Amino acid sequence: MNATPAATAPAERTLSTPPPGTWHLDPLHSSIGFVARHLGFVRVHGRFTDAEGTLTITDPVEATTAEVRVATATIDTGVPVRDNHLRSPEFLDADRHPLIGFRGHRVHRTGDGWAMDGDLTVAGVTRPLTLTGQFLGQDVYPFTGGRRLGFTGRATVDRRDFGVSGLPPLPGARIFVGAGVDIELDISMIDHDIQPFNQQLLGRPQAL
Repeated sequence: MNATPAATAPAERTLSTPPPGTWHLDPLHSSIGFVARHLGFVRVHGRFTDAEGTLTITDPVEATTAEVRVATATIDTGVPVRDNHLRSPEFLDADRHPLIGFRGHRVHRTGDGWAMDGDLTVAGVTRPLTLTGQFLGQDVYPFTGGRRLGFTGRATVDRRDFGVSGLPPLPGARIFVGAGVDIELDISMIDHDIQPFNQQLLGRPQAL
């Protein structure tokens, strides 16, 4: 009689680590998005269309840092009247605070992904923020022959912590725009500065 083979335990999943170096945000192939809730539950999506930044990956990776700047005025929810209102002093006050900034100063593993601790600055107010997400891998960047990395990132902030008070609630109703805002990032990073290339491709001057 043949013996029954012993069950083979599944191989332990290896959490890949991004390679060391200085990497530059590719704004044309990245999405810096957010989701807010209208009158309590309907999800309204938006994004910022212009940003620049660097990610300095260290060995060991835990000392990795990041610096990102987003042009506040490039907020886009698909409704120009609403976008102008969001740029106004009732919300982001883009004239006085043209940039939203994030500075990351530490990376650590979390479950099957990564987290970066840092500080987010919105409307001139800075608060701690932890982004959680995934390193998606690396590949050749076909346009310039360099290398690229892919990441996702997620976090939730309370806009009131940054003084973004918005509109008061209607009598008997919830506030128009919920206090909690979900940040949703899909990021492409390149191993060399491609801002001049992108600006030439877009046919407009550099915004940041």
